[in-house]
Amino acid sequence: MKTLRSKRHILYFWGLLIIVALFMIGFGGLATYPFFSHYGIRETTTGEKTALVFGIFCSVSYVYVAWSIWEQAPNWVVDTEKLIYDHKETFYWKDLERMDLTGKYYSDRLWRRAEGVRMIFTGNKEVIFFDDKYQNLGSMKLFLEQVVQQKHPVIPEPLVGERETGKLLIYKGSVWRSFLFYLLLSLIFMFSFVFTNSVNQGPLGYSMYAGFVFVLWQLVGRSLYNVRLSDRELIIKNSLWPGYQKVLAIENIREVVYELKGKGMTTLTVIRKDFKTESFIADGLSNREWLGLRDQLRQKGLKVRNECIPSETEEPEMERQ
Repeated sequence: MKTLRSKRHILYFWGLLIIVALFMIGFGGLATYPFFSHYGIRETTTGEKTALVFGIFCSVSYVYVAWSIWEQAPNWVVDTEKLIYDHKETFYWKDLERMDLTGKYYSDRLWRRAEGVRMIFTGNKEVIFFDDKYQNLGSMKLFLEQVVQQKHPVIPEPLVGERETGKLLIYKGSVWRSFLFYLLLSLIFMFSFVFTNSVNQGPLGYSMYAGFVFVLWQLVGRSLYNVRLSDRELIIKNSLWPGYQKVLAIENIREVVYELKGKGMTTLTVIRKDFKTESFIADGLSNREWLGLRDQLRQKGLKVRNECIPSETEEPEMERQ
């Protein structure tokens, strides 16, 4: 493989553009409708005029928002000689001073930090690409590491570890530490009161309630993963999904990140050697369990980036600038 082109993510880029368009332009259209539906028929009210101005502002603002999202995911092409940035600028690898393939970086236009890759070229020219904006950033990072940095002629196939069983260290936590679990129980109990009305006591009512509970159970379950660690494997299970198991060979893991996702829930993010990333929210684990898991992972030679768990001997690592 001599040349590789980026592909914008179908969900986190194109999907985001469409969803924001539907929301902002749709809301703007609804806000302007009362004014235009009455214009020329009767005198419009102050409220309708205010809604018109707000609707136009909301619709026009989409242009800026869409431009900001677009600017955060420029097209780029890499080969063994150079990086072509957004079809406009060319950066040669001979001028590369530093490359960080993992880390958190700040997006000026989206006002947030996100995982990405950063390259600094001669003259302090900085180029950053964010992971969640590209469908194939894992392949792009492999190319940068193995072809650009290590000078391999092609990208070698990632190693695949053999399955083994042995003594397990279990970091299970407790569902009772998770606020979302209490919320699940509360909603299940609260919505059961609909059956006090005899109209709802039938197959359709019971089916809708069962479907509601199932969806809530699935959503809450996504915040209650737990971890098992053996000599050669990191195993992810789930307290609310019996039978769920994700096995990750330690030799295939590049880096582990402790970070916050959703509404501030602690998450274990695993970056594999092929730069594919998987995240598991483990809201039921205590800080002691998180730090114990960190120590065990480091003993196995893995890099663990702690961005959120406080420790007496180690402060959470600051996100990279």
